[in-house]
Amino acid sequence: MTSVLKKNIIYTFLLPIVALFFGLTLSFLLIRLLPGDPVLAYLPPSFTQEQYNMMFHMFGFDKPLIEQFFRYLGDFFTGNLGFSASIASGQPVFDLLASRIPESLGFTILPIVLGLIAGILLGILSVRVRYKLVKGLIQILIILGISTPVFVVGMWFQYTFAFQLELFPAVGDPFLPASVLFPLTLFLTTRQVRSNYLKESEEKHILSNSLQIIMNASVLIASFFLLEITFGINGFFNLFIVAIHNADYWVTHAIIFSIILLIVIILFLSNSVYTAYNHLLGERESRIFTNIFGRTEQMAEESASYDLDSGQNFKGFTFNRLKSPLTIIGLAIVVFTIIVAIFPQVLTPFTFEEATGIYVGSWDPPSATHPLGQTMFGRDVLARLAYGVSTSIIVCVFSVLIGIAIGSLFGYLSKVHRWLKGLVLGLTVILFIIPSIIGILLFTGILGQNVSVAMSIMALYTIPGVALLISRGNYSLKLTAKKLIAYFPLFMALNILLFEAISFLGFSDPTLIQLGNDISRARQHLYDAPWASLWPGLALFVLVVGFVTLHYGLKEPIPIPI
Repeated sequence: MTSVLKKNIIYTFLLPIVALFFGLTLSFLLIRLLPGDPVLAYLPPSFTQEQYNMMFHMFGFDKPLIEQFFRYLGDFFTGNLGFSASIASGQPVFDLLASRIPESLGFTILPIVLGLIAGILLGILSVRVRYKLVKGLIQILIILGISTPVFVVGMWFQYTFAFQLELFPAVGDPFLPASVLFPLTLFLTTRQVRSNYLKESEEKHILSNSLQIIMNASVLIASFFLLEITFGINGFFNLFIVAIHNADYWVTHAIIFSIILLIVIILFLSNSVYTAYNHLLGERESRIFTNIFGRTEQMAEESASYDLDSGQNFKGFTFNRLKSPLTIIGLAIVVFTIIVAIFPQVLTPFTFEEATGIYVGSWDPPSATHPLGQTMFGRDVLARLAYGVSTSIIVCVFSVLIGIAIGSLFGYLSKVHRWLKGLVLGLTVILFIIPSIIGILLFTGILGQNVSVAMSIMALYTIPGVALLISRGNYSLKLTAKKLIAYFPLFMALNILLFEAISFLGFSDPTLIQLGNDISRARQHLYDAPWASLWPGLALFVLVVGFVTLHYGLKEPIPIPI
């Protein structure tokens, strides 16, 4: 057994344990800060102060924090989930979860399994096929697949297949949300497999694999929340939103337990596969396995053709990337949206105050005065769209820049020594053990619905990706600049999706105009005023596609025949 295999086996078993411990520690601290009183779930509607004090003491809330923490761990390992305080007063949380989990599994298991299998095959095809047209097509499908907000696609499916064609129920049925989840899983997996094949062997590390898997899992978990809300599925993730809104301590407590455990299981399984794959490919040198899954000379050549770590000077790098049709298309969309962000009135004559006013004509169709129609309170859809795009770009630019500044520091720190790189990457894995959408929902529940809260947490979750990116390669500032230029659009796209997803779930800053919030409000009128939700949804889709397309043009400038 080689030292690399031993190290991978140790990481495979040790990392989930450490991540579980720190994940529970973080969740323990955060849950204690949430509004709501856990004691009230165990008291009758009318209770005395003496009864309250007795129950408070029984749960150990008057004990030192360290004692409370060990009790918290004990609850986790014994399955003591408590009772609901407000959602279903007096009902055991275990029973509440047991009734919701099947609803979530009904639309998640099959599309994820099929998406993983198909994504692995498509990922292998994308690097083995020699035809540029096929490569370009797969790349475009990846861009569209990972850029599309699932709640926007969900509403388009509802409008088309449920309302116009009447093929499926609009809410409650698992087929439509599963149809949205499958392509997302497919193209996330394809992207991951393709990325792994094109990496040099020295770039591969079990900790970087762990971080990438957890980041993908975080995207999927966010999608579960959004799809359950969109399609009215009373599942496990919908319950968490209700618990946050109703300050139900024990339900929130149990769901975070469950999600952390789910992430840890995914981490263990993915690293087990990673370890077995590298063992079969390396030490065992299985010929059949290598022929099917190994890295060929063609892959090495393709990787080298757009390697950011090449000796290409900055001018050559810039001109080479600008030749890609993807860069041209992405840059055109991004430049236009930035102009709209700075000068929203290039699209609309209305001011911000007028876009937030109250008028007659709620949900009226398009007219000469309102070319895209009117939304709630008679507000102009086009004006709301322009100011919503502006909000997204401005907020996310600041969050990404903060994340890049701190993440670059950690990335350079990881280059000092191999064990320090392991420590830095390990800490970033631990941070992501609580998915980004859970982190923002928790902090919003604690600190209130303020844009600075969302911006800070988005910056926090940008740090691991930047640190992983900078940790690879040498200390060259030229290489760092190339990486940040190529990946800045991707970080922007991910932050915009997260920012608008939180807004869609009802956790937006009331002082701002946000596309997700407008889509959420208008979806109640999807059938009688589809323009009020579909236009902002299209704007969000184009915005994200622009940034992701620019990222791929800068990172993988594969010529696309046109």
